[in-house]
Amino acid sequence: MSLEEQIQIAERLQFASNLAHWIEGGLFAVVAAIALLQVLGYMQWKGARYIWPSLIIAGGLFLPVYIAFQGEVNLRLLINDPRQIEHALMALLLVLAGAAEILFGAGLAQAKIWRFFAPAALGGIGIILILHTEYGTTNAVAEAVSKHRLLGVVVILVGIFKSFEVHWQHRIRWLAYPWIALLFITALLLITYREPKGA
Repeated sequence: MSLEEQIQIAERLQFASNLAHWIEGGLFAVVAAIALLQVLGYMQWKGARYIWPSLIIAGGLFLPVYIAFQGEVNLRLLINDPRQIEHALMALLLVLAGAAEILFGAGLAQAKIWRFFAPAALGGIGIILILHTEYGTTNAVAEAVSKHRLLGVVVILVGIFKSFEVHWQHRIRWLAYPWIALLFITALLLITYREPKGA
């Protein structure tokens, strides 16, 4: 493979990565907006409580499907590459988080512990982001690692404050807001993400 072909593949993968970050960021922004509207007393009809958890599941299902549609190279990587395995783990955690919220909301899982699945999943995703595998030049890897560590810390904070809301929501009403604000920040970080040159 020539150097020019390698550069073209790298540029295509960079764009695909950027687009995936932007789409996930957009989904998280919608989730945060819906959660905020519900806290403010809007969207209270029957079934509305399932909207944002369903979008979280959609975000999780999107990742492996998107990677699979990038071509044969990424299908091989999905099985063998640590970075794609990390993406698959994050996708699984998103699906589990959304499913737990839906099961609890539907009364199919009544123990309060189910409400802590989403915060725990977010914490797990944050840890994966902090440890996320990166490829490229030394400078590109350093920049990508820095961006993902910031994103990981914010996602962990989303999970922590979501768990606070679950535990104390009936006594401390304002705890419904910090996790939503942090989710908006997560969405902003994803939407503005650009793979560094040389990644």
